[in-house]
Amino acid sequence: MTKLSSAVAWAQQLLAERVGPGDFVIDGTAGNGYDTEFLAHQVLPGGLIWAVDVQAQAIASTASRLAADGLLPRVASLEQVPAAELVLPGIQLLEGDHGAVGRCLQATAGLRPRLQAAVMNLGYLPGGDHAVVTQAASTIAFLEELAADLQIGGRLVVVVYVGHPGGQDEAQAVERWWSERPAKAWDTARLTFPNRRGEPPYVLAAEKKREGGEAR
Repeated sequence: MTKLSSAVAWAQQLLAERVGPGDFVIDGTAGNGYDTEFLAHQVLPGGLIWAVDVQAQAIASTASRLAADGLLPRVASLEQVPAAELVLPGIQLLEGDHGAVGRCLQATAGLRPRLQAAVMNLGYLPGGDHAVVTQAASTIAFLEELAADLQIGGRLVVVVYVGHPGGQDEAQAVERWWSERPAKAWDTARLTFPNRRGEPPYVLAAEKKREGGEAR
């Protein structure tokens, strides 16, 4: 049962409804590996997971979590990983800015399934350097690439955190991108928690209904 007030739990529920063994999925902010581990249990065996993070600490933390669960990922630099490695079934950890994932998607098009789902948690790495945060420009670039590769019926899910410096600006940019998805091509949702104090995270979700879903 999904905990009603947990943004992360809702994000994972929204993903679980659309992914299964053999699918290709992306965790755009590997962090401490919770979403990567969750996705691995949904799409393996036979599936493909790319988990991306700009911080070496996050990649190491994710690799450690996966290993403790009996899952052995491959690790590479996002800028240097060969296309042949990117399409192998299993978990691929990629160190680099998620805004550059488009190069990998383009290099492997036709060599792997189209994207079924992707998830991101905006903000900083829990337990890490709070000065290193996701940025609006690279986040939007990432979303554009994901949306283009996403197959019909696939979902994009973002957990939005706004309580850190720059968080509100990034949230506004992402919400603007979400609102610009044409209704004929996309279903979108925004899940908030009205009675939680402070600035709680919330969830944005989008499901692709048809091709030609560029911004109106």
